[in-house]
Order: sequence, then structure tokens, then C-alpha cells
Amino acid sequence: MSLDFDGEDFRAYLAYAADIAVRFHQNLRDRPTFHGETPTEIARRFTEDMPSRSTDLRVLLERVERDVFTAATLNVSPRFFGYVMSGGNPVGIVAELLAASLNQNCGKWHVSASATEIERQVVRWIAEFIGFPAGAGGILVSGGSVANLTCLATARKATAPFDVARKGAAGGPPMTVYASVEAHSCIDKSIDLLGIGRDHLRKIPARDDFTMDVGALEWQIAEDRAAGLAPSCVVATAGTVNTGAVDPLDRLADVCAVNGLWLHVDAAYGGPAAGVPGARTLFRGLERAHSVAIDAHKWLYAPFEAGCALVRQPSHLRSTFSVLPEYLRFDSERIDRFDFMEYGFQLSRGFRALKLWLAFQAYGADRLRQAIESNISVMQKLADAIERSEDFELLAPSPLSIVCFRYRTPDPEIHGDEEYLESLNHRLVEAIEADGRVFLTGTSVRGRLALRACTVNHRTEPQDADFLLEVLRDLGAQVHATREGGARRRPGLPRHRLAGKPIDWPGDHPR
Repeated sequence: MSLDFDGEDFRAYLAYAADIAVRFHQNLRDRPTFHGETPTEIARRFTEDMPSRSTDLRVLLERVERDVFTAATLNVSPRFFGYVMSGGNPVGIVAELLAASLNQNCGKWHVSASATEIERQVVRWIAEFIGFPAGAGGILVSGGSVANLTCLATARKATAPFDVARKGAAGGPPMTVYASVEAHSCIDKSIDLLGIGRDHLRKIPARDDFTMDVGALEWQIAEDRAAGLAPSCVVATAGTVNTGAVDPLDRLADVCAVNGLWLHVDAAYGGPAAGVPGARTLFRGLERAHSVAIDAHKWLYAPFEAGCALVRQPSHLRSTFSVLPEYLRFDSERIDRFDFMEYGFQLSRGFRALKLWLAFQAYGADRLRQAIESNISVMQKLADAIERSEDFELLAPSPLSIVCFRYRTPDPEIHGDEEYLESLNHRLVEAIEADGRVFLTGTSVRGRLALRACTVNHRTEPQDADFLLEVLRDLGAQVHATREGGARRRPGLPRHRLAGKPIDWPGDHPR
């Protein structure tokens, strides 16, 4: 039995799905960023027996709109300030439809010829966008974590003083890797997965601006070498996930050159800002790195998933990942064909490049840079407003588009009460999620709980940052009001329960 639809039905289903997408993206500022339901309530929507009989796709699409879209956190909203998540872009939505239609497996050239060449071009464009040298190569992966893992695997193979691919990490002296205490947790995971061992990941102290202490790094390298270990790689961070700090890349490149180490830059968040005139100086030295990890689904505004592992010498990727069994060998011997399966871990790979290729052309590099500049400007104005206020306190510098701060009430007598401020902000983080008007997460900055606002969303404007402070003042006052004898309730209880109800979107609803 065929699983295909006839042409008219297929077109109708695609049109209906397109209508859902259009409705979802309308009037984003008027809708809650968080659905307000519990895990049990969400799970109840989808707890059912495996279906044995078919259901009309139109009915299922209506259910998707009712049950899936209403339970989605609106990271597409300009008022989503959590984590480091962009809202995607419309070009990417169209591209994902087309990529799924083609269903290319981008592992070997002869089954994905156009897709392969498009990916190679996109990798070159990403490198050019951030100022990485011409001639560099790379591969698209799921995101920054896998991009970092890919680059660190390449660094391990290239710098090991023994055949690490055959003997494993135990086949020679222990290799050591160096990263700031502010480095992303995927570095810890990668060192674990690569067999280097977390005991050999040296966490270098950070300075007051949250960047790596270069002097401490040099001391640690010398200590490890004297102890008979094999220093291998320095991981610099170009945009830490906590505060947006950019390590001193040029000085770290000097240290690596003197000591014969691989310099890898985790630029998953901040990397594209290297292409923006106002931020470019922060990234001086990026072009000297041996490898760079980029998340195109962050500041290149692509829909998930789109990461990129860049390596100065593409041959290092191939020597790390190429394994050619007989059933894959024959076509790979053609020197005029490029097989991505030899440059990364995956054999089966989706067509991630189309959404980036179309976006670069539909928007142009200049427009993408302007969007990044706008994000930085909006968040720096937010940081300035916080510094000028009496009821908020800035907790870290804001070099890019992350602002760490806390609510402290307008009452100066409260400002020195660290224990109460910790409790107040902890309860405020909970209240923000329950309220749903904005989405914001918490973190820890020098041992103090902080509200952490970040945007890499091309839709975010100054009015959204103003609205964020307005909501926080409202909720902060509610939380603070419970201090003296009031019931310690969770303020701002959800106003927007949507389970089982049509979405209140503008325009004609199909039901």
C-alpha cells in the first residue's frame, strides 16, 4: 500500500499546515510566553494507546494546533528572554518544508549532490561572516554542543603524542584541556565522552569581567607539563552563556602558539557578533583559532537545529572521522566528490544547509548583522536602565546581549539584606514563569541568584525590554508584599489556561 496522498489532498494539507504556522506567528506580543500548565496536564494530552487505524490528517492537524501549539513555550516571541534561543525566521520555515520534501541524506555526494554543495557554500559563508580564514572547512551539526564535541575530537586526534585513534586515551600520557570556569557544560561532557577524563579538564579562574585569567592558564600549563602530562588544547569562550563574556582570544592564541597547543573557540553564542562592527574588537584573535563552534540557530536566526564546526585545516576533520568500509568505499574514491560522512560522526545527515543558504540570500549578510546589532543595543539599553534604577541591581557587565541583575525593591533598607534578596529573587523567578507575560530564567553570578535576560531574537525591540522591567516591577512588588505576615502564595497565577480550547489568534479560525 502506498503512503502517498493524491495531489489535491496533499496540497490541501500543506495549505492547512501553512495556515497554522501563519496564525501562530501573528500578534506574538499579545500572547503569553509560557502556557502555565503542569507536566501532568501536558502529558495527559498525549497519553493514549498506539493507533492501529488511520485518522484523517486534517483532523490530526487540528489537534496539533489545539494540543501542541497551545502547550508550546513561545521562544518565537519578542518577549522571550530565557536561555540563548532565537525565534527562528520565516525563511527557515519555508526551507524546512522544502528540505523535508527532498528528504536528502547528506552523507555522500552522489545521493545529495546539490545539498552537499550548498552545505559547503554555507560553511564558507559562516566562516567569512565571523572573519575566519578563507580555506577553512567545516560541517553542519545539530547545535553548539555537538559542534564543540566535533572540534575537540579533532583537537585530540591532531595533538595527541601517540595514535589515540588506535590506542585510546590510555595509550599515552594523560592529555590535558584548559577552559575557563565560565565555559559551557558541553565542554565537560565532551571531555568525558572523548575519554580524556574530567580530572584532566583544567578549570581556569575568571577575572572580574568573567573572562579567563591568562596568567593562571600559563601557570597551569607549566605545572602539567612538569608533571609529565600532555597539554593539548585551550578552549576559549566567545560569549559565555552566563554573562556573555568574551575571553581574550588574541592573548590565548599567543599562549597556544608558544606552547604548541590547539586553540578552540566556543563561539556558539557570540560568534556571529564578530561580524558586527560595534562588537568586532571583542573577538580580535578569533581568526587565529584552530577550530570554532558556531550555533546558527542562535545569532544567525535559523530554526533549530543548525550548528557548525569550523576547522582551519579541513584535513584534520577528515583524519579524525574518516572510516571507509567496503560498502561506502567505491564512490568515495572519486576525487571530484566531497562526502560529508568523512568529516563528521554522522553517516545519515539531514539537509540543514538549505535554511541557512536561503536566509543568507533572502536577507543578506548586512541585514543579519543589523539584527545582531539591534539585539546588542536593546540589551545594553536595558542594562543602562537597570544601573540607573533604585529597585534593580546589575550583577555583571553586559558586553553582548545578556544582562544579569536582580530585583531589590525601592526600599534602600532592603538592599543590604543578602539573605532576603536571595529569597526574593528565587520566588520572583517562579512568579515570572507562572505569570507568563515574559519568559526569563535565573542563574548564579558570584554566588548570588540573578535574573538573566538574553535575546538573540530579531523580533525583540526596545519596547519589549521596557515591558520586561514593567512586568518584573509588578511581580516583584507582589512577591515582596508577602514578606510581612502575608500568605506565601505564588503570585501571578496563570491567566491563560488553554488546555482543550481553541487558540485565541486573530483572523478566521478553521473551526
